[in-house]
Amino acid sequence: MEEEKKRAMQRQLYQKCMEYLGKEDSLHCIFDVANHEYGYDIGFLYCSYMAEERGLTEQQFLDAFSDTLTRETEAPVLMFVGSLAKDMDELSESYRTAAIVKSFQAFSSIRNITYYENEIRKNHDGTILCKQNLDALVTAVEQNNQADINQSVRQLYEVMNRLGMDAWLIDLNISYLLFQLIHLAAEQDDHVNQEEIMHYISTNAFDRGTMRGSERHLRRFAYEYAEYLVQLRKNVSRGVLGDIEKEIKEHYMENMTLKELSKKYYVNSAYLGQLFRKQYGQSFKDYLNNYRIEQAVALLLRTDKKIYEIAEEVGYHDLDYFINRFISVKGCTPAKFRKQSREQKN
Repeated sequence: MEEEKKRAMQRQLYQKCMEYLGKEDSLHCIFDVANHEYGYDIGFLYCSYMAEERGLTEQQFLDAFSDTLTRETEAPVLMFVGSLAKDMDELSESYRTAAIVKSFQAFSSIRNITYYENEIRKNHDGTILCKQNLDALVTAVEQNNQADINQSVRQLYEVMNRLGMDAWLIDLNISYLLFQLIHLAAEQDDHVNQEEIMHYISTNAFDRGTMRGSERHLRRFAYEYAEYLVQLRKNVSRGVLGDIEKEIKEHYMENMTLKELSKKYYVNSAYLGQLFRKQYGQSFKDYLNNYRIEQAVALLLRTDKKIYEIAEEVGYHDLDYFINRFISVKGCTPAKFRKQSREQKN
């Protein structure tokens, strides 16, 4: 699905949230709360009076809210409920715990609403780290041995299922695995940005839309990460960035993604993303958006084309999204930018 379609669905969800809550409570919704290029979410600050005024419990209120949103939007809606915040100082902790419980979904059955408080109440006696199985998987990934990866993933799931691990224990084991994999990448290249690796893992390894944290999903990720390590060892030439820069200049108005370019130039997408940040100080997506905006600026100054025509010409098929991007880069709307530029000339 193209990004603009995802953004349109996100805006629809945001609008439905505000409609459900009503005018007074609509300010409790935050558009794009994660505030990064891979997220399409809505934040919601729940207060107890919302349920009380309707004669409902918290769970009944959130169930009704969730059901309404799922019914009236084009996609399934999931809620992740963080810990109770007793005052404003605890809001950041509540958000952090909501993010944690979201990560639990990767290795558990999908539920419409998941409560952090319910997850942490589960019995954590006899904490278990399947270290032997996890270390075996790390070794298999390091050696890029698919047969051993298959066996290690299968055995890991057999152990976790046999022990009946809850979300907290699964998270503990997966966190151990991820840190070991990050360490592996850092060993291959001293200049590897560990935050980039963690971002790659968080957005690709446990993408719910793929296999929802299933055994098959982890196995596929292990394959991809093993290939990623191979790319690091080869120390892919930065010359590929020159080709991609040329590609952007020639095809910026088309739907371009880092994933597609990585396939075209036979470079792992995560590693290519890191090269891009090192070279240009920004993500591929930001670079492409900024380039498009600069082309739009040229058209605004040199032609009398309408704003929507310029948006289409530089690759934006959603006018609102184009205007928002333009404002974020230039600090004002395209129309105001054109007007101010022409007034200065006069």
